[in-house]
Amino acid sequence: MSQRPEDDEIEITLLGPGRGECCVLHVGGGEWLVIDSCVTQTGHPAALFYLESLGVSPTAVRWIVATHWHDDHIRCFATLVEKCSQARVFHSAALEKDEFTVLAALDADSLIEGSSGAKEMWKTWTYLKNSGRGSPELTLSDLRIFQRPLGLSPNCEIWALSPSNASVAKAITNFSTLIAKVGQPKRAIPRPERNPSSVVIWVRTGDVIVLLGADLERTSEVSRGWQAIINSNGRPLEQAHLIKIPHHGSHDAHDQAMWNNLLVPYPIAGLTPFKQGNINLPRNSDRARIASLTSQAWLTRDNATARPKRRPRPVTKTIKEATRRFERLSINPGRVTFRCHSTQPVRWTVDAPSPAIQL
Repeated sequence: MSQRPEDDEIEITLLGPGRGECCVLHVGGGEWLVIDSCVTQTGHPAALFYLESLGVSPTAVRWIVATHWHDDHIRCFATLVEKCSQARVFHSAALEKDEFTVLAALDADSLIEGSSGAKEMWKTWTYLKNSGRGSPELTLSDLRIFQRPLGLSPNCEIWALSPSNASVAKAITNFSTLIAKVGQPKRAIPRPERNPSSVVIWVRTGDVIVLLGADLERTSEVSRGWQAIINSNGRPLEQAHLIKIPHHGSHDAHDQAMWNNLLVPYPIAGLTPFKQGNINLPRNSDRARIASLTSQAWLTRDNATARPKRRPRPVTKTIKEATRRFERLSINPGRVTFRCHSTQPVRWTVDAPSPAIQL
């Protein structure tokens, strides 16, 4: 789509480079919300590139949310925050804790090159402090971030549905484990396999409701993950018409009760893929499961058909020895854009240019 949405339209654009994702939302009234950050082929925040293509200034972004600190979700997050100078910045309450602050400070203090989510968060905090914009605001479950003043149209509410207190406590334990590894041979701090404190965002504009699942996973404990949201009495109880499927469609993030309780039947759905080593999400079984739940699901890029350009082995060996880790950033993010009038939640326009596909 090359035309910016009208003031009474809601738009959700999902950007995904094959690893990580970014959501850019028009919530009505010319105001925008950006969730997470991925980068273009040139290494710049994809959200800014997309807004520029619509003729929208970064100053129209009113809220920026980091759903979690994993490096693939907050690439160039500090740059995004700096350019969107009028935005309130939010992240999980878990990242305020001393354990993560120590982790981020140790990583930022090192001479390690390469990607690190902890280092990117430290850069963001440093910029906000030095620029006089203060510290990021914290999200916990059942927190209303914004409500458009009465009388302004369309009405709008933005809620954080996670993390729960139990999820924050679990995250602190994970941070402590990672701190113990800092004294080992220097390299970027690894992402933990599990993510108990990811921020799920719920947005209502007019009659349209969307649920943005970030990377929140299913757990066996009712006090964490999707079960904590489902069982909460403090969240909005209306069902969403559109879902950003969590954690790249992985079975670890699938909770059937979430689909039954938080969503209308057969909702609009979007997701991004993830590829690292032998991990390639969504798997064929994930695609089949999603297709059984809705016929209106789109993937920003089909990793199953993507083939990276091969480097000569000596070149690959040299890169690994020099950097310890490297990732292919030679592709631009795929994109899927969903748009509808704020009073018509069943009449969506979908723009999914190649390499995006419908499942």
